[in-house]
Amino acid sequence: MIKVQDTAFAEYSVPDLDKMEAFLTDFGLVTAERSGDRLYMRGAGPKPYLHFSHKGDPGFVAFALVAGAAEDLDKLAGHGDAISAVEDLGGPGGGRGVSLRMPGGITIRVVHGMEPADELPVRDPLSINFAKVKNRTGTTQRPEMEPARVMRVGHCVFKFTDEAANRAWLKDTLGMLESDVLHLPDDETKRLGTFLRCDRGEAWADHHTILSLSDETQNAIHHLSFETQDPDAVFIGHQWLAAKDKWHHEWGVGRHLLGSQVFDYWRDPWGHMVEHYADGDLLNAGSKPGLYPATQENLAQWGPELTPTFFE
Repeated sequence: MIKVQDTAFAEYSVPDLDKMEAFLTDFGLVTAERSGDRLYMRGAGPKPYLHFSHKGDPGFVAFALVAGAAEDLDKLAGHGDAISAVEDLGGPGGGRGVSLRMPGGITIRVVHGMEPADELPVRDPLSINFAKVKNRTGTTQRPEMEPARVMRVGHCVFKFTDEAANRAWLKDTLGMLESDVLHLPDDETKRLGTFLRCDRGEAWADHHTILSLSDETQNAIHHLSFETQDPDAVFIGHQWLAAKDKWHHEWGVGRHLLGSQVFDYWRDPWGHMVEHYADGDLLNAGSKPGLYPATQENLAQWGPELTPTFFE
């Protein structure tokens, strides 16, 4: 129906905005605006905010994606799964959006026209010396200990009791393309998950913007992922959060196989899982999907053993 082009933000309901703000600040986000029962947190990139919280019972509310054109919102407002008209977003950067409900009940907001914010300063990219290629000579580098510099929302992972129906909805309604497919280890015909990316034509897109997983018991978010400036930021961000001795670490640091990202997973004060990552793969519309068994070996190229609570 349309082709979404990028991520925008995620929305959550939480009972304590002070606690959420404290966690997200240590996680590497910056307060963009806070008023009344609303908290908007941004990254260092041009998006006016990446994480929107409002007071209420703890829970995930919606994931927002960017439309390629304003008229796409009108098309979606006429879709049978639309649960709103085209409305003003009301947060920093303005813009408008329309909300849709997926077959599994997850709310997707498609937005357009958000004004960019001034980017925040980040350190220069690190110059890496390899065994055969030396890029840094005569100088040293000492990156500061600081929260990971989050740049943008990278992707969201959902669990669905009917993965096929929700995958089809993402492809048919939002124009998403398959990047890689996970199947039952002993049966290639039994699909367990699909990595889906934005269709940006010949332009490069993240390996996945949504991962659709099959789950026998629930339709729910699994985790929300944020891109940091580089792998060193993932490791430094891990040490920063761990030193606070009050936040719950889930899994990492490691490197994924599918998507190739260096990753680190944490949980916010209400158990919602969030990820730092860097150095992910980029594909375009000509890239063909791969087929992989859903095994622990295909979750990570290296890293610590998967925690027993990761898929809860």
